[in-house]
Amino acid sequence: MGTIAVVGAGQAGLVLSAALLRAGWRVTLCTDRAPEDHLGDRGRPTACLFGDNVEYEAELGLDFWPEASRMRRIHLDLFTDDQALAFSVDAPLRKPALAVDQRLKFSAGLEELEARGASVVIDSVDVEGLDRLAASHDLVVVTAGHRSLSGLFERDPVRSVHSEPQRNLFMINIHGYDVDARPEHREGVFSFLPGTVEVFWVPFFDKDVGESRSVVVEAAPGGRADRFGGVTSGDEGLEVLKSVVDDLLPHESAFLRTARPASQVTWIKGGIVPVVRKPVAVLPSGRHVLGLGDAVVLNDPLAGQGANNATRMARFFAEELTAHDGPFTASWLTGRFDEWWEHGRYTSDFSNGLLAPLTDAQQQVMLAASRREDIGEQLWEGFNDPSSLFPWFFDAAATREFLARRNVGRLDVLRYKLGVGANLLGQKAAKLLRRPVGGTATP
Repeated sequence: MGTIAVVGAGQAGLVLSAALLRAGWRVTLCTDRAPEDHLGDRGRPTACLFGDNVEYEAELGLDFWPEASRMRRIHLDLFTDDQALAFSVDAPLRKPALAVDQRLKFSAGLEELEARGASVVIDSVDVEGLDRLAASHDLVVVTAGHRSLSGLFERDPVRSVHSEPQRNLFMINIHGYDVDARPEHREGVFSFLPGTVEVFWVPFFDKDVGESRSVVVEAAPGGRADRFGGVTSGDEGLEVLKSVVDDLLPHESAFLRTARPASQVTWIKGGIVPVVRKPVAVLPSGRHVLGLGDAVVLNDPLAGQGANNATRMARFFAEELTAHDGPFTASWLTGRFDEWWEHGRYTSDFSNGLLAPLTDAQQQVMLAASRREDIGEQLWEGFNDPSSLFPWFFDAAATREFLARRNVGRLDVLRYKLGVGANLLGQKAAKLLRRPVGGTATP
């Protein structure tokens, strides 16, 4: 095998380097952060890996946290604008998911790969540095979007759907919460108020506190949940989160009441512009480099696909590069990316599809899943394999066929809807009974 330089030691860079080392490549891994820098960093994205990618990391020997909780079920609650719970979906994952603090993963990964023989270079790399690497290696793979490399990979206008963030994001890691008040939180929980906010409560292994929950908030810009812009600390972020939950998702208030931040720096806010870039960049010298991971495909985290997409891409290209006999020309690399995109595009389609309002057909699937665990299980498989959701979750005719094959007809869907309506009326009646009348609460 030959020589490959990998720029960036995040999820894509570490997985690619581990796979290439296993195949016999000589790997130079370039990163601007040493292991101790990662440990001293602020909070990182939640980066929950789903089944197949958890197994692939383990296959590569990168699973260093056996004590970390695995997520085996997902419980979804869909709320209405007046705080009522419309319905819930609770179903198992076919394979467990795992979320480990990236500060731990990246620090341990760097040390492990150096021990396995990778040449680790701690330094920032600019375009001139890429040119030097390209002159001394068979291929350079860029897996990180360093500021010095901004604009290196051209935006693909055909494959890119959005030009601005679709959500305002906030993430915080917490502990000290009350699981007994909300037993569903022993596994993963998704809280949805359509058109306003999505909240993901993910079992998490945090650098500072270990067992914890990483809470990811996706707020519609300018909406009632879009309150995190002024947050400057973990305490402030948690207080804003509690206010959002109390106002919009009160079923979660008791779980969150006793929670504390994992630390004052384990939180993130901002927005992401989903984008797909062209995979090969030509350097001033005429040499070229390949882009992988977030450097070329960046999705909104609503579908939880960032680290998963990076892992799938790294696995595909490690296999393709190893099997190839000949020079890594720009046309060959572009062709392999196009081949990967035939399957990889489903990840972007899934992520972008969830950013849009739920269609009537999608609501029907979710209603059916609220009554049938097997349908919920197939729905959750989309997080592990987004292609498994196509076309049946995004095409109305295919949805009807999907439900019909599972003996769910129109009358069944109507019955589910009537059940939701009756449940909502019951909740409203209960609220009226609890409301004080003339200063005295009715029983």
